[in-house]
Amino acid sequence: MKHQRAFLTLQLCGYIAIGMGAAMLATGGFGWIQTNRLDTVTKAYAKFVAEVKVLGEQAEQDAKAMEARDKKLKEQTDAAHKTTVARLNRDLKRLRDDNARRSLVPAAPATASDPDRACFNRGQLGLALSGFERGVEEIVGAGAAAVAGLDSAKAWVRDQAAAGNPGRP
Repeated sequence: MKHQRAFLTLQLCGYIAIGMGAAMLATGGFGWIQTNRLDTVTKAYAKFVAEVKVLGEQAEQDAKAMEARDKKLKEQTDAAHKTTVARLNRDLKRLRDDNARRSLVPAAPATASDPDRACFNRGQLGLALSGFERGVEEIVGAGAAAVAGLDSAKAWVRDQAAAGNPGRP
């Protein structure tokens, strides 16, 4: 009986050793598989990072080029707008100067008994009409400047579209 007991104990130790060996093999195999998967993922990640870096640098270069084009176009548009507004201001000044030389109130008829009165006071009417004319000139000048600004903005947008930047107003 003693002999059988030892046999069972030895047999049990063998099973335990085989089980531990199998567990070690399984752990080693699992570790090898995971290591290979980690290497694959690491390589894929490194490739992804390199591609993103290249794309980022290209996008940065494109953005700088677009910014330079936009800046040049803005300077051209601003210069054209400034020229247009200066021409408009010269025209308005010329009109004001022309109007300042003449009287807004018509001359009294030669047969009038009092040339300063013809259902109105010529002096007061002249002042009132001059004030009205100045107000109208200011409104026209402001409107013309706004139209010139709008035309400049339209030209800038049109030039943006022609330069290949249709989405950038």
